[in-house]
Amino acid sequence: MSETDPLVHWARRAAVKRFDPTRSVPSNQWESILRAIELAPSSYGLQPYRVVEIRDPARRRKLRAACYDQPQLVESDRFLVFAVATDFGKAHLDAHLARTALARGALVETLAAYRTKVIERVLDVLDRPALLAWQARQAYIGLAAAMYQAATLGIDTCPMEAMVLPEVDQILGLPQRNLTAVVGLAVGYRSADEAYSSLPKVRLPREEFFLEL
Repeated sequence: MSETDPLVHWARRAAVKRFDPTRSVPSNQWESILRAIELAPSSYGLQPYRVVEIRDPARRRKLRAACYDQPQLVESDRFLVFAVATDFGKAHLDAHLARTALARGALVETLAAYRTKVIERVLDVLDRPALLAWQARQAYIGLAAAMYQAATLGIDTCPMEAMVLPEVDQILGLPQRNLTAVVGLAVGYRSADEAYSSLPKVRLPREEFFLEL
């Protein structure tokens, strides 16, 4: 693999368990990671999730206790929580249509067919658990975009699902915002003694992993 191949950065990527708390992500590169999340695709372009950055050290210490004492919560330079709306519905859809009309110089009325399609294919057919699961899948696309962008910049990440989500929700005050946490992402630079990321990657043989029909 050539050093100019972007996959070099992805191959170096690892779910870093120990971060160097003395190193900070440059502000312009952090903005680039946020922009990657912002530009990530989502079903019908609805972005049915929110991204919460936890800056307060005290709150991050509380989160560590709710995340099985994982050190990434306090050692990483940045920490994000991807959360979905517990009340996602037609009001969110109509707000998206208003933004679309404004951005594209169109009338909201011209988007009526699009609105009907989303209602008939998503809002009217998915019950609450299924709707939350659908939203979570969109959030994971944003998570992957952040991880890939960070990797291309030589910045480390660790996606974190080992979280007691009801406790995380309470610590972050998410219920008051009609949100519930899905997954976290620690961002920063790996510690010099971080052993996990130096281990060889273990993957299925390609003939088992990629199927042709």
